Amino acid sequence: MSKLSSVLKKTGIAVAAAAMLVTMGAGTVVTQAKTSLPVYKVSLAKKYTNNQKGKQMEASVKIPKVKITGTDGKVMKSESEKLNAAISSYQNKFIKDYKKDVAAIKKGEKGNESLTSGYKVVTDNDKLFCLRIDTVIAMGGSQSYAKIFSVDKKSGKQITLKNLFKKGSGYIDRISDNIKEQMRAQMKENADVTYFVDDENNKFNFKSISNKTNFYVNEKGELTLVFDKYEVAPGYMGMVEFSIPTGEIVDMVTNGYLK
Repeated sequence: MSKLSSVLKKTGIAVAAAAMLVTMGAGTVVTQAKTSLPVYKVSLAKKYTNNQKGKQMEASVKIPKVKITGTDGKVMKSESEKLNAAISSYQNKFIKDYKKDVAAIKKGEKGNESLTSGYKVVTDNDKLFCLRIDTVIAMGGSQSYAKIFSVDKKSGKQITLKNLFKKGSGYIDRISDNIKEQMRAQMKENADVTYFVDDENNKFNFKSISNKTNFYVNEKGELTLVFDKYEVAPGYMGMVEFSIPTGEIVDMVTNGYLK
């Protein structure tokens, strides 16, 4: 009996475990196990960097790649490719604009521009996978953008807010009203907090979310809405988020997306 077989026998590890490794010479063959849920694995696909000190222009953009493996252990190729195409298309627009800005800077001039974009997984539960892309453009002042790609875990299809709620449920108005209440409460509690709400002279007053508003589900299972810098508050507030207590909207939820 080999040393490996002896260890497996003593520890009670079955040969027919979830994943089997078979070593043959220098190569290793991996048989992937079936799972009860698709597996979403994120890795760095491409990194665009540019540093032109003479023009004071720099960029660092990390573009991720998502591999979706189905419950049968096979890669969901079409779903993975569609998601990755959407992600790269979004970030490549920032790179394209940056390159245009670089080209427009004449010799001896300085652009003083910085582009930074990165990613992180913000939801990975039994229903949803949400990947967030944060991008900051600094040029004198700065602007921050968030983009969240939300995917139905089982189907691998990208979804928007409307997929989380029953048709005709009026989720837009109820969530918008809840956010306004949170804004008012926060401003009442802290004089340093300001939102664009209830100011008759401010044309940027927050009125309503839309089906395109960025969202993810936090660790408590609550729907969390994300807004860009300046979108609903002054710049010093940065990007802001509001989590909606599930009890406030549970009667409108579909497919068990929220807990």
